[in-house]
Amino acid sequence: MAKYETTLYVARSLEATFAFISDFRNAVKWDPRTYAVEKITPGPIGPGTTFLLTGGMLPKSLPLPRALLRGMPLAYEVVSYEPPHRLVLKGQTAFLSYEDRIEFAASGTGTSVTYSARLDLRGVLAIGEPALRLLFKKIGDDATQDIPAVVMRAGEHA
Repeated sequence: MAKYETTLYVARSLEATFAFISDFRNAVKWDPRTYAVEKITPGPIGPGTTFLLTGGMLPKSLPLPRALLRGMPLAYEVVSYEPPHRLVLKGQTAFLSYEDRIEFAASGTGTSVTYSARLDLRGVLAIGEPALRLLFKKIGDDATQDIPAVVMRAGEHA
């Protein structure tokens, strides 16, 4: 099992930060390895909401042909939705199981965001788990480092 955790400070209100991040379609704006996200289930976001994320190992900013950035579809289901404090999404494929756990807390005039992720290789790929553990910190850092700036920019356009 590969694990990642970081805590970020976002200079926006707890409610605004939760609203932006809990709409996982916005992950395409902060994660360089997320190529597209669509919300599959109708209605407001809450327990049972499913997002289909398409992502890959290569950042979308690389000047590569689109064919190399096809990515892998990953379905994420909201399994815990406690506005404005907690969001948990989980998913599974034949080769992976994954979970993103995001905790939000008021911090001064902004929000402290603790982002934890877990990724398990399944089946024959499980042999690659030690290498994945080494790589997962880089993937996690890349995926989360732009969250504060992106959430701030979203607030400027609200």
